[in-house]
Amino acid sequence: MKKLLLVLFILASHWSFAQTEVKREVVGRDIGQLKGIKISGRITDEITGDALVGATVTVPELNINRITDNNGAFELTLERAEYNLQFRYVGYETIIYPITAVGDGRIAIRMIQEDFQLDDVVIYGRDPEKNIRSTDMGAITLSMNTMRELPPFLGEVDIIRSMATLPGVSQVGEAAAGLNVRGGGADQNLIQFAGAPIYNPTHLFGLFTSFNADAVNDVTLYKSVIPARFGGRGSSILDILPKAGSIDRWGGDLMLSNFSGKVGFNGPLVKEKVSIRGGFRGSYINWFLGALSNPDLKNSQANFYDGNLVISAPVSENTEFTYSYYTSYDDFAFASDTTISWKNNSHSLQWKSRFNTKMGIEALGYYTQYDYSIFNRSGINDFDLNSGIQDFGVKAYMYYLFSETNKITFGADIKQVKLQPGELIPSQGQESGILPKKVQDELGRESGVHFQHEFEIGEKFGMSYGLRYDMYNYYGPRVVRQYAENEPISDGSAISETTYADGEKIESYNGLGPRGSLRYSFSKSSSIKVGYNKMYQFIHLISNTATIAPTDIWKLSDNYLKPQIVDQISLGFYNNFKGNIFETSVEVYYKDIQNVVEYKDGANLILQNHIETELVPANGRAYGIELYVKKNLGRLTGWVSYTYSRSLRQVITPFEEEIINDGEWYASNFDKPHDVTLIGNYKVSTNTSVSATFGYSTGRPVTFPEAKFDYSGNSLAYFDRRNEQRLPDFHRLDLAVNFKLKGKGKFYDGDWTFSILNVYGRKNPFSLFFVDELGAPPQALKLAVLGVPLPSISYSIKF
Repeated sequence: MKKLLLVLFILASHWSFAQTEVKREVVGRDIGQLKGIKISGRITDEITGDALVGATVTVPELNINRITDNNGAFELTLERAEYNLQFRYVGYETIIYPITAVGDGRIAIRMIQEDFQLDDVVIYGRDPEKNIRSTDMGAITLSMNTMRELPPFLGEVDIIRSMATLPGVSQVGEAAAGLNVRGGGADQNLIQFAGAPIYNPTHLFGLFTSFNADAVNDVTLYKSVIPARFGGRGSSILDILPKAGSIDRWGGDLMLSNFSGKVGFNGPLVKEKVSIRGGFRGSYINWFLGALSNPDLKNSQANFYDGNLVISAPVSENTEFTYSYYTSYDDFAFASDTTISWKNNSHSLQWKSRFNTKMGIEALGYYTQYDYSIFNRSGINDFDLNSGIQDFGVKAYMYYLFSETNKITFGADIKQVKLQPGELIPSQGQESGILPKKVQDELGRESGVHFQHEFEIGEKFGMSYGLRYDMYNYYGPRVVRQYAENEPISDGSAISETTYADGEKIESYNGLGPRGSLRYSFSKSSSIKVGYNKMYQFIHLISNTATIAPTDIWKLSDNYLKPQIVDQISLGFYNNFKGNIFETSVEVYYKDIQNVVEYKDGANLILQNHIETELVPANGRAYGIELYVKKNLGRLTGWVSYTYSRSLRQVITPFEEEIINDGEWYASNFDKPHDVTLIGNYKVSTNTSVSATFGYSTGRPVTFPEAKFDYSGNSLAYFDRRNEQRLPDFHRLDLAVNFKLKGKGKFYDGDWTFSILNVYGRKNPFSLFFVDELGAPPQALKLAVLGVPLPSISYSIKF
């Protein structure tokens, strides 16, 4: 009897929680239409009204799969018949929706999160065979649901760190800002939020990501064959899409942790027509700094905040406008009375329209500003040092569907970038030994035209090819030096100057960037792909540190600093097992990089009007192999990624004093041959899960002083070969436990999350500095920010 009751319970649970079936609905007006019936719809969350982006719509009778767009919308073209539509989204009950299609019509689907999951219930939040069937290479999308299963960093989901768990993606160390993708520098990644570029995506020097996860829908990283509509950076595109609000009900969310807090709201401004979503996040982290052992950090002060606003107006079934605003701010006051601050502001307006079932257009305009400052208020020689970037542009593309497996896109974009590299302003009203100084502003314009064609030949072959033509102009006003031909570029070899007027063209570059990939499928569960990609980059980060810092200098290409040109070829094998429960891939790649920026030995990069005197051109190359195994379903989910890679540089010029390491190839600042990440999430019960992340990587290269000498009464360090030594290997274990409270839609629905970063107290180095010792070369010491286990607790609710 007990066994019989157990079987009945399992069957009932499977029916009640895994699938929801509704009564067959007649869709459309019966006007005798037999073919070409257009069924459109939108999928939303039953409780919050949020659009479910990336949900899968399946027509089993025709073996058709569709994925919902950024507004949760989908469209099907059917014949007059009966169908059983299936709607799936990860973490939600599957809906079986029987329809009789008699004419064009529209349906609204509301899905509810599952409360109970059996091991044999298969729920996908995307096309489970997309990694096999698509021609995409190196394109990985992480939904927020996936990121929430990772141990939170200081109580929060961290978008940048989540991407760093993927193969071929790394960071140079603990609490490092930015990403290094397949051997590229942090400046070789275009990070854009709602289509607008973000120049510094971090809070507190990299301890936090400056994107509020509750305002983000999903994140896509392109690292191999990058779609032709993207340009301007050499290594990758990180495309972050904001979440739109509900058009039919109001709601919100609140999160509090022991380091920061955030609040959000969303709902209809005009019901069923215009929605709004807003969010704000702020820190109260000074107590944490006060608990550190390092006296400089212990007596420091830090503050940050960020905010988002999205207004979406689907004015019709085929047309939608979306406005997005993003802002972030940081300031960090050292114990020595020096304060560093930086802030981002961006606006974007997007228009999406479908003319018919085959053709549509997307257009976007944006403005973004990044400002960074250093100011001293010690009372002696007070000063402000200010820098900034203004970037605004317009881009648009159209698409045309010849068929479900044959699509062409084409478009154009243009942007203008203005840099203020630095202005030193002494404080007013006091005697100061500091003189004012302003580095010349820079102005450049980038533009490009592009097209891409994706199609399939039968079931075995798929192909995507495209071209992008990039154009760049560098303008005045500017004073440009000329240097003697047979001498290194330096202040001493300058022979004349040319003054260019405002708007006068100084230099121009252009180039054709082909890209393409070919896929051959051995079966429905395995395929092999090969791809090639060429990118041009016209903006450079000038730095002698390994990670992004507010004091770094952004520089446009000019008549001395040529654009970076990156050629990459990739080969990959992809295989899914056991009905797509396991997803595996192996990718190998090789990159050739021209015109990499390196700095001369002893370079002074601050407030340089002619910074070309401190730089040397370099060649770069990177290669590696990436292994990836992911388990999508079951109580235990997660992935393992391993990357073996090398990132190398070579500097050879006609002048011996500029050559680095005797002209031999040497490791770049972010060369880490071995990188391993293990991610696991175990569902203990319906409301409880445990997650863990373990990471290991080779220590990054550094340059130690070989000796010291006295010069004019000063003891100076002597450095010989660059990046010949390495920091200790990095490894760290993080754990988290998540408890869900169920209040049946009441205010007190929420999640408790307890996490411990650096469980066993590994003292991974954040930075390296040197101290002088009598009778010996300067000794290297490391600073570990997270040198002890760091617990955090957070509570979040939705209402």
